[in-house]
Amino acid sequence: MTESRFHPVHICGLAAVKACFQHRPAALKKLWFAPEHTTALAEIRTALAREKHPFAQATHSTLAHIAGHTAHGGVIALTERPLPAIPKPADFDRWRAEGNPLVLLDDLPDPLQLGAIARVAAACGVKRLLLGARTKDALFEERAWSTANGALDTLTCHDAGTLSVTLRNLSDRFCIAGFVRPGGRRIDDLKPIKVPGRPLAIVFGDTPGGLGTDIASKCEFLLHIPGVEGNTLLNASDAAAFGLPWLLRKERTKPTGFLARKRARHGTHANDPSSATTNP
Repeated sequence: MTESRFHPVHICGLAAVKACFQHRPAALKKLWFAPEHTTALAEIRTALAREKHPFAQATHSTLAHIAGHTAHGGVIALTERPLPAIPKPADFDRWRAEGNPLVLLDDLPDPLQLGAIARVAAACGVKRLLLGARTKDALFEERAWSTANGALDTLTCHDAGTLSVTLRNLSDRFCIAGFVRPGGRRIDDLKPIKVPGRPLAIVFGDTPGGLGTDIASKCEFLLHIPGVEGNTLLNASDAAAFGLPWLLRKERTKPTGFLARKRARHGTHANDPSSATTNP
C-alpha cells in the first residue's frame, strides 16, 4: 500500500478557513461552525454543497470537542494538505528570476512558531517557505494553521531536504543570510543587503545557537537581533518578527531628495517633449 500524498489537518478560526477557501478551495473537505458565523460562511457552504462535502452548524461545546480546545473561534474545517515537494535546481533558477526572497526553517518543530513565522513572511511579501525535516512535521498540526491565521494558505511550502545541501545549491543563485544567537552582525549595523541578481534566502532555526554549525557555515551573512542577555530569550519566530521586516524593507526616496529630483528631471526630459526648452 502506498502512502497517501495528503494529510488530514483541522484548521480553526474564520480567517484561516476563509483563506483556505480563497487560495486552496479543493483542500476543504468538511466544515463545522457556530450559529453566529452562518452568514459569513454562506459562499463556502454553497461551494461545499456543490462538491457534496458535508457541513454542519454546531454548539461551541461540540466545536471544542472536535478541536480538542476552546480556542476554535467558532469555525473548524477539515482539510487535506499535500506533502511538500523537494524543489529541483530548475525551480531555484525560476525563483531567482522571479526575484522573490525565500525563507528556510531548520530544526523548528514547534507548530506555533511555524504559524507565527508564516504570518510575518506573508506580510513581508514572501511567497515560499522551505522546511527542514522537523519543521515539515509541524506543518501537519492544527496549531500551525490556526496560528498562521490564513497566512500558510498564501504561501507555498517545500521540503528543504538536507538543508545544508540545499543551501549549497542555492548559494550561487541567492544571497543566504542566517540568524544566530549569539554572534553575527547586528541587523541595525548593516546597510540593506542587496546583491545584484541574487535575491535573499533567509534561514531561521531554533537550536541554542540559532543555527547549527553546518547550516551557519553555508550563510554569506550571519545576523542577530540586538538586545540584552545575548538574545537567548528570543526564539526563531521572534527573530523573524524583527528580522524579516528589516531585511525585506523597501528603501524610500524622499520626494524632495537629490535622487528624486534627479529622476524627475531625467524622466521629464526623456519622456515629455513639451518640457524641453527652446531658444527664441
